[in-house]
Amino acid sequence: MSNGLTLMQMRLPHESRLKLILEQSGNEHGPALYNKLTRSTCGKIIQLRTGHCGLNSYLRQFGLADSPLCECGTGQETVEHFLLECPRYREQRAEMRSKAGTGNMQVDVLLGTSEVIVKCTEKFINDTGRF
Repeated sequence: MSNGLTLMQMRLPHESRLKLILEQSGNEHGPALYNKLTRSTCGKIIQLRTGHCGLNSYLRQFGLADSPLCECGTGQETVEHFLLECPRYREQRAEMRSKAGTGNMQVDVLLGTSEVIVKCTEKFINDTGRF
């Protein structure tokens, strides 16, 4: 399996995407990951890893959002869109990229290990104010 999830893999059901993240070499899960994070961060990372979170693509399934589209108007508000694409968070993403490195700007990397989560992803999530 190559490093990073492909676009096709990102369109898999939530359970399959989580499995792909967990199967990536070096990615942490369970107590090995969650014991290194704050309770608040654990909750956010679990939600993003599973896709069961407060983003419109998920909320729409339950009638809690009128549309799966992001307010930015460029696509569905998915985990991938939130972390990697949404222009509303361009500044926060630039800071995350500077800490993570351009080659690590992949969902499975950003949600994969406590080191990356604490160093990069946690600040991005908090700075966006989306969760």
